[in-house]
Amino acid sequence: MSSKGILVFDTSPLNHFARAGELATLRMLVAGFECVTTHPVHGELRLGVPEYPAVEQALELDWVSVVHCDQLDEVYLFSLYMNRLGNIERNAGEASALAWAEAHGAAAYVDDKEGCKAGLERGVRVHRTLQLIIAAYRSGGLDEAAAQKLVTSLAETDARFPGLARKDLFGWARTRNPPLL
Repeated sequence: MSSKGILVFDTSPLNHFARAGELATLRMLVAGFECVTTHPVHGELRLGVPEYPAVEQALELDWVSVVHCDQLDEVYLFSLYMNRLGNIERNAGEASALAWAEAHGAAAYVDDKEGCKAGLERGVRVHRTLQLIIAAYRSGGLDEAAAQKLVTSLAETDARFPGLARKDLFGWARTRNPPLL
């Protein structure tokens, strides 16, 4: 295991970073984590390839392992998350990432507000894109201009970020309670 533990990706981060051509930056943001994703996430990504061919690159990452989510405890947790988050057409990847993270004491990388809330309520450590970008800025991995450019690039792929963060990441970070900067 790596120094920061295991990080389980939901579909959204992989999708948006691939579409923005920023998978190398994503790798930098999650340095120190052992990165995995689930088969349902891979399935959701495959469904997006015809419309967004760049997503194919997210399916081929050699630094993200694909894990099963089919042990009894994982299936039970998956059903709990699916009951909370919605239907199989939209949230299976998210539910599987949260279930696998909870079952294995891993962190989940989920950007959806309801998914984050559901995971946090069940004690799962949750990471979100904007928080990881701010952390990279703090550690010197990204300067302010590069961080804002990354947010803008991801927002252009329809990543769901607050309006203020899209325009002024650092202004948004300072308004958080507690402030991220």
